[in-house]
Amino acid sequence: METDIGSWTSADRGVREGTPRILKVLRSHRVKATFLFTGREAQNNPDVVQQILSDGHEVGCHTMYHENVGRPVYEVPIGSFVLDSEVRGRLELATEAIERVAGVRPCSFRAPRLFGSTTMIIALEELGYTVDSSFPCYYWGRDFAPYRPSREDWAKEGNMRILELPVFYDLDAGAGDPKRRGRDQWPMLRLKGSAWFSDLCRRMLARAESRAGNAVLCVYLHPWEFVQMPQSIATDESRIHFRSFLHRNCGTPTLRALDEFLGAMNGDKVRFATMKDFASSYRSFAGTQQA
Repeated sequence: METDIGSWTSADRGVREGTPRILKVLRSHRVKATFLFTGREAQNNPDVVQQILSDGHEVGCHTMYHENVGRPVYEVPIGSFVLDSEVRGRLELATEAIERVAGVRPCSFRAPRLFGSTTMIIALEELGYTVDSSFPCYYWGRDFAPYRPSREDWAKEGNMRILELPVFYDLDAGAGDPKRRGRDQWPMLRLKGSAWFSDLCRRMLARAESRAGNAVLCVYLHPWEFVQMPQSIATDESRIHFRSFLHRNCGTPTLRALDEFLGAMNGDKVRFATMKDFASSYRSFAGTQQA
């Protein structure tokens, strides 16, 4: 829940116009989701926050201004990074901003662009978060099983209380991609459609399945994907032309793809859960995993 096209614009058309469309589809399939707000977008769109809560969904945090609070895994403008010494204060500011609007303190988090870090994870746990979903498996080439991170290295298992829910990727793709972004599951639902994405999820669920039959995938989308986005924007200092993957199929095609995907997965008897609900049930889920 951020500004359009991942903060490359200052507009909130996705939050304002895309969210009601998403809610309608989720309602029709009886699926609950987590909406991760930047503090600014929560403050600017309190009515949207309340619509989400009234439908029984979770409201989480996505930093204050969509700033980068961790290690970059691909190139972005350098001015958007927060120093390690500033991370806790910035996350506290975002948490309190969302709490004031939502009336409930967020306990789920995702770092913008999946740029996470050990400093970020420690700060989140200190602020009372119970689950984070910032680990970019496509970059590290790791499996995507949930884990408790280490205070020494968030990419390794440890004994922290917070749960890490990694973002899954296509294990079978992108062998020749040096930046590895082509392996990420986003934005494949929008670019390749529901049938392709449903098949990807089925294949990756099978790859992640334990002997007990448990497997989990974390799927993420943006509200601006459900509104037609521009191919370029002009500012006082420049004109930005977006690569096609950022705007292609935004709007009705993505709405249709989400509707079809949820129907297909419900037909497969997949259980959908918010981040908060999954984290609260993880102990019993993990208890049946392989040792």
